[in-house]
Amino acid sequence: MIPLPRKIWLGVLVALAIGALWWLIPSEEERIQQVLEQARASGSSEGKPADGLALLARVSQLTQCLTRDVEIQVDVFGGISGNLAGVDEVRATAAGITQQFPGLKVQLSEIQISDLMPTSAKATVVAAIDTGSRNGQTAQEFELRFRKWEGRWYISKIATVQALRAR
Repeated sequence: MIPLPRKIWLGVLVALAIGALWWLIPSEEERIQQVLEQARASGSSEGKPADGLALLARVSQLTQCLTRDVEIQVDVFGGISGNLAGVDEVRATAAGITQQFPGLKVQLSEIQISDLMPTSAKATVVAAIDTGSRNGQTAQEFELRFRKWEGRWYISKIATVQALRAR
């Protein structure tokens, strides 16, 4: 029989191990935010090399955040609108936008994750987008749908909620 002090120490060690695992392993919300950050970083081209290989790497990084059948429905402040279906259309469009706006900056704020289920989630995000051109700054609210597949979250749908303001 283990003496009482040993039982207490063993209990404390088990509690510390569980606490450390809880602290080290990201929550589902944190994993979704990591996907959002990866998409934001790959969409922003400011200060990044503009050569062909760097462009392909950024576009590839973006498509790694998306499902193969991703849907994008955009109606951006200032008149830009359109729909994209599938990762191939997104890849081609992202490459064109990155070349057209080499100073593109994207910042995310007001991230709210809701409807979190084991394999799906919804997020609303405000994206401040600066194209690098005159009057090229807008803030836009988007709703994103996520699907979890093989333990990883992917963006399956992006839709404009409303255009907030021009800066």
